[in-house]
Amino acid sequence: MTPKQPSPLGRYDDSPDDQPTHEVRLLNVPVRVLAAGRQQHDELMHEFAVLAVALEDRSSVPARMLELIDTLGTRYGRAADRPDSAVDEAIARGADSVDLVYEVPAHVVEAADALEQIMNEADEFCQREQMLTLGRSEVQQRFAQWYLDEFRRQIEGEPPRPWDGPYDDTGG
Repeated sequence: MTPKQPSPLGRYDDSPDDQPTHEVRLLNVPVRVLAAGRQQHDELMHEFAVLAVALEDRSSVPARMLELIDTLGTRYGRAADRPDSAVDEAIARGADSVDLVYEVPAHVVEAADALEQIMNEADEFCQREQMLTLGRSEVQQRFAQWYLDEFRRQIEGEPPRPWDGPYDDTGG
């Protein structure tokens, strides 16, 4: 039995903690894709945090990028605990995938929606080379969509769907 973990979306969820929770099971999670995605996410968060502190001439920066700097660099830029141990252990064992189980309140869907929008917008800035951080790969984007959709679907009462994509960014 996979132990239940707190929500990995907690950093993006500002709602109260006293609501009923739902079990969300992520099956066949590709650990190398997840690890690459969290590294890209951490690099992006770091860059936005630096920009939030160091940006002196805000007049030359597009308005939407300023909003992302304020949101990702200031509001969400703080370090946050993430339930990574099961993924790290699977990587250490040389496993391709792991099953994860989370206990989350229904309002985490709002956090998933917000995160998806923010990351898609950040990807646009990365792809236009307005950031030092590289944008997410196609596999990372597909994985992120599946990952967040599983929270949405299962909170609505649907059964889990295992990841059916590649186990790394090279398609393997």
